[in-house]
Amino acid sequence: MRLLLAVLVAALLAGCVSPKSFLDPSYTKYTYESIKRPATPLKLTLVTEFQRNGERLTRADATLRDNTERILRASGVIVPTVDAAEGQVKVVVNNVADRGAAAAKGFGTGLTFGLVGSTVTDAYELTLVISANGKTYSSSVIKHQFFTAIGNTSTPDGVETMPIGVAFQRVLEQMLLRALKEAQAGSALDASVPQTDLIEVLATAA
Repeated sequence: MRLLLAVLVAALLAGCVSPKSFLDPSYTKYTYESIKRPATPLKLTLVTEFQRNGERLTRADATLRDNTERILRASGVIVPTVDAAEGQVKVVVNNVADRGAAAAKGFGTGLTFGLVGSTVTDAYELTLVISANGKTYSSSVIKHQFFTAIGNTSTPDGVETMPIGVAFQRVLEQMLLRALKEAQAGSALDASVPQTDLIEVLATAA
């Protein structure tokens, strides 16, 4: 995401360009209503890790952590805590970036002062890992992406456009909600199972 921001800044400096981001509409949309809310949420220590092309990018960890905590609390499934935690939840997000292609598109748009537009793709992968009392559940690799239209280019009909930062928050929300839903479907976070029985459920789901 920071690479995309740098590319857009270069384009903006070169001409009057108004970037507009939008989520890939081909992905299934999840809402908080898609998640079953347990009577008692699970209290877990939260660990987050942001990567770019598989390499740690620590300066993005704070943004990832703040948004992840907000989404988890809103889901009602997990409450991040540092006191009396029942285990740990780890969220790893990897920004799969084609730096060369993004830079070339942004530079080209800047040179034409926005008269020739381009669309940059920002792809992400998320993994959710829940650990408690020696048992661990790992989600599948959840993927999503958003696009940013720069300069004189159109966006698909009916899509909601937004600032880049908001697009990242929405993509993270979609990936995390899907990960929670899959965990519930696999019984790892079944809302009908008492939280005291979570360890046994994790053992069967792992």
